[in-house]
Amino acid sequence: MTEIRIGLEAEHRVVPGKAATAEAIGNDGVNVVSTPYVISLLEETSHRAIRDYFPPGHASVGTKVEIRHLAPAFPDTELVGRSKVVKVEGRKIGFEVTAMQGESVIMEGYHERALVNLEKFHLSKPALEPSPALGTIDFYFDYHSPWCYLAALRIEAVAARCGRSVVWKPLHLANLIEQIDGRRPLDANPAFVRWFKQDMQDWANLMGVRIAYHPNFPLRPSRALRASAYAQQQGCAPEFVKAVMKAYWSDNLDISDLQVLGQIGNEVGLESSKVVEAAGSEMFKRVIETNTQEAIARSVFGAPTFIVDDQLFWGNDRIDVMEMFLSGKIVRRAVV
Repeated sequence: MTEIRIGLEAEHRVVPGKAATAEAIGNDGVNVVSTPYVISLLEETSHRAIRDYFPPGHASVGTKVEIRHLAPAFPDTELVGRSKVVKVEGRKIGFEVTAMQGESVIMEGYHERALVNLEKFHLSKPALEPSPALGTIDFYFDYHSPWCYLAALRIEAVAARCGRSVVWKPLHLANLIEQIDGRRPLDANPAFVRWFKQDMQDWANLMGVRIAYHPNFPLRPSRALRASAYAQQQGCAPEFVKAVMKAYWSDNLDISDLQVLGQIGNEVGLESSKVVEAAGSEMFKRVIETNTQEAIARSVFGAPTFIVDDQLFWGNDRIDVMEMFLSGKIVRRAVV
């Protein structure tokens, strides 16, 4: 066996079919190769670059992906993945990766994999050193839900008490509900809707928050969601998301207005121009799409939803239950 070294390379060619498209995973009408498919190609290519150099009983697993999606790739046309080892630090191997279709660069960026002992890997979860993301609370939210506003005001304090951090994951709730044929509370029978709105006001009063539906509700949330993904990237998600929620649900501002979003960004320490740019960005649009598909894959059916330690908690009123779980006061088991 030869040691894994910087400079090892691999190339892997595939012809993606219909099943590889964004349309096939629920993005109706988008007949291009999906982002997850191209990323999986780059992961496979990186694995191929080093697989002949594994110690006996070892394999590699992906631990980091930092990719820019630069152009669409199309089905039934050859897609080429290229990978080159650029870093070796013990069991961690870093790769420079590129996906090409013809002369077009589809994706490029950095990927990291780790060598694992298969016997230990299957006996222990995880066999790798804990990821920085391990133990976080993934918070799926959309501005359409007043309950997400209330949850956004509470989640950080709970996370801090439990020694966790929060990953803010904006998703397109209407698209999620449509894809899973999910529950639409405001379309329920009138008695439920009356109770639903009263319950919302009860919670708002309990928390000392004003909540009122915007005169033009529902406003289109896409721009605000994309800007939120940018704020998350900049480490400013809590401040930005709570400010946008307040603007929509307390101040009746139009959060689809770029000027409003830019002003909110400025107030929380972001550059207004960058927020406005992000609100129309295809890259951040894909982040929202990815978050939405990820949520569906993780059995999310509404918002706000929190996932921590492989446990799902739905609704502002389940935050207390989540805290009890994280503090060890209750033990949850899978429901069969």
